[in-house]
Amino acid sequence: MLIPLERRGARPVFRQIVDYLRRAIEAGRLAPGARLQPIRLLARELGVNRETVADAYRELEALGLTESHVGRGTFVTAARATLAPRAAVAAGDAGAVALAERPFTPLFSRAADAVAALPVLDFASDARAVRLDRVVPDAQLYPVDEFRKALARVLARGGRRVLDYGDPHGDESLRRVLVERLTAYGIEAHHEEIVVTGGSTQALAITARLFCDPGDAVAVESPTYPGAHAALLAAGLRAAPLPMTDAGLDLDALDALLARGGARLVYTMPTFHNPTGIATGLEHRRRLLEIAVKHGVPVLEDDFEKDLRVRGRAAPPLKALDRAGNVVYVGTFSKALFPGARVGWIVGARRTVDAATALKRTFDLTTSPVLQAALAQLCTSGVYDRHLRRVAKELERRLGAAFTALEERLPSGSTFTRPEGGFAVWVTLPQPLDTMALFPAAKQAGVVYTPGQLFHVDGRRSSSLRLSVAQCQPDEIARGIRVLGEVARAALPARASRRGGRAVASVHV
Repeated sequence: MLIPLERRGARPVFRQIVDYLRRAIEAGRLAPGARLQPIRLLARELGVNRETVADAYRELEALGLTESHVGRGTFVTAARATLAPRAAVAAGDAGAVALAERPFTPLFSRAADAVAALPVLDFASDARAVRLDRVVPDAQLYPVDEFRKALARVLARGGRRVLDYGDPHGDESLRRVLVERLTAYGIEAHHEEIVVTGGSTQALAITARLFCDPGDAVAVESPTYPGAHAALLAAGLRAAPLPMTDAGLDLDALDALLARGGARLVYTMPTFHNPTGIATGLEHRRRLLEIAVKHGVPVLEDDFEKDLRVRGRAAPPLKALDRAGNVVYVGTFSKALFPGARVGWIVGARRTVDAATALKRTFDLTTSPVLQAALAQLCTSGVYDRHLRRVAKELERRLGAAFTALEERLPSGSTFTRPEGGFAVWVTLPQPLDTMALFPAAKQAGVVYTPGQLFHVDGRRSSSLRLSVAQCQPDEIARGIRVLGEVARAALPARASRRGGRAVASVHV
C-alpha cells in the first residue's frame, strides 16, 4: 500500500496514515471486508515505527471504519455511516438509523490541515498595553474625508459602470496610474502588463499557482512573512527556507538550492523586508537576478512597503533591473494607505499577466471596480502623494523613538536593525532567551510584540522578535521598549543580566 507521507510536514505521520486510509475506505477503494496490511509490514514499507501504524489503526477503529481481530488482522467494516442505505432506514432498521444519524466528521485536505497547524498566538491584551505587534497603518492617519470625496466623484461620473463586475485585469484608470508610478521607480510597464488583485496576499497566491504545482518548493527567506508561508501551504506547496544575512538573502545558499533543482520559484522582499526591515543594495539585487536567470527560475518580488521610505536612497526594484523577464512584481496600497480597500497588483510580461488574470477569475472574478476607481482618483488628484509625505514624517519620528529606546533599554548583547523605512524593526535578544517563551510575561507587563518563531517556516525557536511602530506614538514606543527590556533582563540568568557595557549594537539596513 503506497501511502504518500510528508516527513517534514506540519501534521503527524500517524495522522497522515489515518487520513489516507479513511479517504480510501469512504471512496470505496478499500471495500467492506478488505483486510488492511499487517502493522509490521506497513511500518516497514513506510519506514516508520510500528507504534505509529498501530496508533493509526486504533484511530480508524475508534471512527468505526475498521475492526481488529486478534490473530486475524484489521478489516474494513461492512457497514459505514457515510453509506447507510436509505431503504434500511425507511424500513425501520435501528442499526442503520444509528449509523445514518452519526454526526458528520469532516476530513479536511492536506493543505487545509497544514494551514490550520501553523502556530497561532493570542495577541489580545489589556487596553493599556503598548501594541508593537501589528504591521497595520495607524487609523488616525487614514485620509477618510478625501477617500469619501473620491468615492462620490467616481460614482457621480460613472456609477453604473463602476458598480458592474468590471475588467478582470482591473480598472483601466488605476492601471494607467500604476504605470506612471512604476515608471518613477524605473519599471517600464504597459497597462496591459498589470493585473489588479484583492490585495498583495491574493497576488502572492496567484503567482505561486502560476509557476508551481502541488508538492513543488518555493525558495523563501528565513525569517519571512508568515502570510506568504500560509499562502504557499494553501496552494499545496512547500517552503524551502534560505538564511538571511545583514545584506539580505544568502545568495550562495540560493545558488546552491536552484542548482540542484530545489525550487520552482523564488519569493523575496528586497525592500523593507518583513520582518527584518532590510533593504538590499544594488549589487545584491543584480547578483540575485543573475542567479535566477542562470537557473531559469522566476522571481516573485514583494514590494509591499515601497512607498514608506523615510530616509536614504532606494535601489531600483528587481523588476527595474530585469532584462530577461524573470521577475513578477507585486505591490499594494494596504501598508501606505489603508488595508480595507484590498487592492494590490501584479506586474509581469503580457503572457504572465494574461495567465494570472485567468487564475484570478477562479478566486473572485474581479477586484471591486468602484474601489479601484476611487484609488485612481486619490492618486491623480495628488491626495495620495500628500498622504505619503505626512506618513513619512510621522514614521520617521516613530522609528527614531524606537532606535533611541532600543539603544538605551535592551540588555547587553542585544542587536537590532535600523531600517530606512517601513514599520518593522528586528530585535535579537541575548541567548538563551526565547521570545516565544518570553511573550506571556511581556504581555502581562504591558507590551506586545511578534516572536521570531512565527517568521521561520521550520518553526525553530528564536531569540529574535519583530517590533512594529505602525500604531504607536513615540512616547508609547519608548515605554513599550522600556518594559520589554525589563522583562528580558528578568528572564536572563543572573550573571548575564548583571553584565555591564554597551547595551546593544544596531545594524543599518
